[in-house]
Amino acid sequence: MSGAATSPAAALAARLVVGLAGPRCTRAEAAWLARWRPAGVILFARNVTGRTQLGALCRQLRALLPAEAEILADQEGGPVAVAAAALGRPPAAWGLGLVDDPELTRRVHAETGARLREAGVTRALAPVADVLVEARNPVIGARAFGADPARVARHAAAAAAGLRAGGVGCCLKHWPGHGGTVADSHERAVATAEGAQGGPFWAALAAGADAVMLGHLPVADPAEPATPATLDAAAAGRVRALVPGARPLLYADDITMGALRDAMAARGILPLGPDPGAGLVEPGALPLAWLQALETGGCDRLLCRGIPWRALPGADGPDAAIGGAEFAACTPPGPDDATEDGAADAGGVYAEALGRVARAAGGDPFPSASRRLLWLDATRGDRWGDADALRGALAGRFADVRRLDVPGDCGAVAADALLVTSHRPLGAAAAEAVGAAAGSVDAGGCLALGHPSLAQDLRARLPGGWRLTALPDLAPAALTALWGG
Repeated sequence: MSGAATSPAAALAARLVVGLAGPRCTRAEAAWLARWRPAGVILFARNVTGRTQLGALCRQLRALLPAEAEILADQEGGPVAVAAAALGRPPAAWGLGLVDDPELTRRVHAETGARLREAGVTRALAPVADVLVEARNPVIGARAFGADPARVARHAAAAAAGLRAGGVGCCLKHWPGHGGTVADSHERAVATAEGAQGGPFWAALAAGADAVMLGHLPVADPAEPATPATLDAAAAGRVRALVPGARPLLYADDITMGALRDAMAARGILPLGPDPGAGLVEPGALPLAWLQALETGGCDRLLCRGIPWRALPGADGPDAAIGGAEFAACTPPGPDDATEDGAADAGGVYAEALGRVARAAGGDPFPSASRRLLWLDATRGDRWGDADALRGALAGRFADVRRLDVPGDCGAVAADALLVTSHRPLGAAAAEAVGAAAGSVDAGGCLALGHPSLAQDLRARLPGGWRLTALPDLAPAALTALWGG
């Protein structure tokens, strides 16, 4: 592209961090990367199938990208761990906050950083510095270290220090705070309410964090959503001034999120082509004006879950081809060396942390005589994944496991051992289904895995003689830790 190195479009592209469609860099993607030379590539679970594959992909991306470009991954732990298939799943932040040992948190994140660095990832989009002040928040949940700003501050600082010690950059998120929202900014505009908590961000920056992710969230706390921080240059300036001399790199959260729709529409900017008018925007439907508006917002980097083909076209669009030799250079070899999610967590600091979380939560809740487990599951179809991986561990503990989706008619089924799994808060119907499942059984045990709000919802509906244990992790390793295996 003649003159691309100095064109306004090329300068904008140099701020972008883009996603790939799958575990292999296609010819068209490689051609786009070579043409536009973005600031980096962000990995998602769809890009990671195993340790060998991830390492090969990172090496080939490194050959395609500018020397200073980054390879980033949302490897927080718990529900959000995009490299779990290759590198294991770190313990959820909520559990680490429950144990409340900052040194353990530092060690866990140092291990995560070391695994990422070895694979070729240069920055973890973590830790989460949000304070879960809204107990039923649908998008933060177990990703937060707690509901107390001081606790979140000490663990966010420890996590940032650990990632840096592990050899990768980190990125605090989601400033000014997503923990007080009652909705998900992936879907629509939200108000921060009491979620704007600066203390944890300040503490982690002071501990050496070198980047902050701005959410598409208003900086103030109005009754109605206002201008997202990612479109507000003054907001970016306030983040940079949090810790004098820190000068963190600022990342805009995924620019295809539904939270940007209203603000962009108010500027006369709409997605291109057929569009449902709600929720996430297809990366290829982003107009150039959408990117330009974010460029004036003040963030150094703009995350995009795909490639904005229409805003910044490739040589011949997304179906373009490049030479066979060039394609071979960007296609990871097989086999993929797939690692079952959680298999890399046996032993080491991840297992130690999960064991301590299990003890802090109260240990195994099930009566020793329980042979039948009723599993009420709300994870099917969730973007953070379903709970199918638990099957093996459950089969080793119970002779009979019956799995039912919730909400559903569970009233006719009674058991003295219940398992509830959900990444999100339970709806009223689902919570009532759990209460009905406990039925006339006066005493039993219930294990809740997932969102922190499950414990409160279930305690209100279980009979008084029931024992309840709530853990934030849905990985098989959490059950192994609970049962001391």
